[in-house]
Amino acid sequence: MSGIASSDESVFGADNGIARGVQSGVVVTLDEDSELRRESRELRRYDAFGNPILNAISQPNVDPRKSDAEPEREHVLRGALIALLLVVVVAICLVKVVSLDNLRKEPVWAVYSLLVTAFILSRFGLAFFYRPRPTAESATYCPSVAIIVPAFNEPAIAETLNACLSVDYPTERIRVVVVDDKSTDDTLARIRAVAAVHPELTVVASEANGGKRHAMAAGIAADADSEIFVFIDSDSQVQPDAVRKLIAYFADPAVGAVAGHTDVSNQDTNLLTRMQAMQYYIAFRVHKSAEALFSSVTCCSGCFSGYRRAAVDPVLHSWAHQKFFGQPSTFGDDRSLTNYLLPNWRVLYAPDAQAYTAVPDRMQQFLRQQLRWKKSWLRESARAAKVMWRKHPVMALMFYLGFILPFMAPQIVLRAFVVQPRFLGELPFWYLGGVAAMAIVYGIYYRLHQRERDWYKGIFFTMFYTLLLVWQLPYALLTIRDSKWGTR
Repeated sequence: MSGIASSDESVFGADNGIARGVQSGVVVTLDEDSELRRESRELRRYDAFGNPILNAISQPNVDPRKSDAEPEREHVLRGALIALLLVVVVAICLVKVVSLDNLRKEPVWAVYSLLVTAFILSRFGLAFFYRPRPTAESATYCPSVAIIVPAFNEPAIAETLNACLSVDYPTERIRVVVVDDKSTDDTLARIRAVAAVHPELTVVASEANGGKRHAMAAGIAADADSEIFVFIDSDSQVQPDAVRKLIAYFADPAVGAVAGHTDVSNQDTNLLTRMQAMQYYIAFRVHKSAEALFSSVTCCSGCFSGYRRAAVDPVLHSWAHQKFFGQPSTFGDDRSLTNYLLPNWRVLYAPDAQAYTAVPDRMQQFLRQQLRWKKSWLRESARAAKVMWRKHPVMALMFYLGFILPFMAPQIVLRAFVVQPRFLGELPFWYLGGVAAMAIVYGIYYRLHQRERDWYKGIFFTMFYTLLLVWQLPYALLTIRDSKWGTR
């Protein structure tokens, strides 16, 4: 099962990037009364000046032939999936019990296998108990808010800005700041077109390309007094109520940062985006929930997260000018800023604050993104390791296991596919069976929460990770001083 042992935060939790985009603008909304996320998604397009094109609104994808039997079929399917999930989990546990005899023969590999299984399944269990409850003050809590959007060569910037300008929050208490990081295309022109229609939009045009982190810092500098910063990637769109729901968590004065929930907007593009859609959902709904149970989310993802000014101001200069081995830290800005807050502030996850983001749809772009994320995960996890021992013992154990186990994963894969077949005459049936079983657990969990027609395609990511992405970690470690963005 080592193919999925690597910390999923190293794959999904870092900066979402600002160099990606979708060619056609999309703002995604959800009907809160519907269980069908896919069918209730509405696509609204805007012209260059931010005006909605009314005849371009796509109606929910509802099949008129559906009968009253549809809910019953879904109920039966859910029951079957839950039964299958229980069978798979029980089978995994039984196999581990039976294989305890291997502790004498191969103690290192046996212990690794047990730890990986416990680590993965425990996060599902911990996530189940995360039930954020608003405080009494959250209903009336209305601090001043600045939405900051760093942008570089972003085709979808107008859609992102229109979504930000349309959020459900008192207009006198919110402002939107967009920072163009010296784009080489017409991004700034598209920003100014939106500003022409919305003069309340604050536009900052950088004189030189300084990178996403400096663009975020410039956005903070452009806002003098807002109590809460909300960072949104230039290829992400938020729901109208997302900011209000995110801000409610800050009613607790001990909360320094909150990560919103982000799903994939272009999941239907190809198999690669479909796989990422499932992994994004698991990374947020399971992994961040498990960490938030102990108020210790390790990465408030750049696609949509909020920070308290009082928490950011004391560390702003250190964060903006962070260096690693003498090189500027040009990526991992979100994980780094979260790290600065973790020692003294509660860091939570808001599953009800919804945003959507575009993910890479080409393999080369995807691999470069993953390499960048792994480098930032290596750098920032080493920093976080210095303070995580002060957290709840369960959180500390979960963090340190998630940091150590990924380094063993390449060795396990090498042993399963090279050493065992070549020198021991054993085919890796048990290893592949374990990987497949855990992939099914991920896939069924995703389907139980998301009624997606092609949900099963996300399962392929586990095999994909095992065969390819697991080898990126050693390479990321060897090239960690290379701070090039890769996809810009």
